[in-house]
Amino acid sequence: CSLVIYARPGKTAEVEKAMAGIDGVEVHVADPGGKLVVSIDHPDRVHCSETIMGFSAIPGVINTALVYEYHE
Repeated sequence: CSLVIYARPGKTAEVEKAMAGIDGVEVHVADPGGKLVVSIDHPDRVHCSETIMGFSAIPGVINTALVYEYHE
């Protein structure tokens, strides 16, 4: 999956740090203005879905936008 995460300006670094510890998550780009490009690569679809839903619980995250999902 790939997503764009919208964080509060000034909280991007904290959000990126919180995501670094999540299994399968990679932050590709983090803009100080609050946008992060993130991918989730994990063989379990449930893990991917729960991870996406959990992003909104990270302090500083405003919204998530799913860009692409593929599972084989």
